Amino acid sequence: MGKMKIVSQSGELTIFADLLSIGQRPPKQIVGDKLKELLDKNKMSSEDLIKKIGNSYRDTITRILDNQEIPKKAILDKIINLFELNSDYFMDKELNNLILTENNIVVGKYATNARALEVKKQLDIIIDECYRTGKPIVINMPEK
Repeated sequence: MGKMKIVSQSGELTIFADLLSIGQRPPKQIVGDKLKELLDKNKMSSEDLIKKIGNSYRDTITRILDNQEIPKKAILDKIINLFELNSDYFMDKELNNLILTENNIVVGKYATNARALEVKKQLDIIIDECYRTGKPIVINMPEK
């Protein structure tokens, strides 16, 4: 079988790949992504958050928002208290929600593990059909 042409969800990436698989999002990405959503929801900037948490946390907050660091419990507690969140707010069980190529290039990201698996099964049907009929395999990743 030849390479598959895959267009990412955003349409910004077109790649030829040999395989697709379900992959796992790193835990540090969860905290950064959830904190960004929280800031958007509360119409706050990172500077607003830094002012409320304390300027000494500036670099840490920047690294968290850039998905480069998992915060220590002390700073998580400050954020949880500031936004009046449940203590498990930053925990996420939906880690296996990415579809990756063999080079770990993310071509699809879904809200849940189940949705990623459903999309992968649909893609497997398309790949199988194209393979059996000798047609080129062209995949446009579903958005949601």
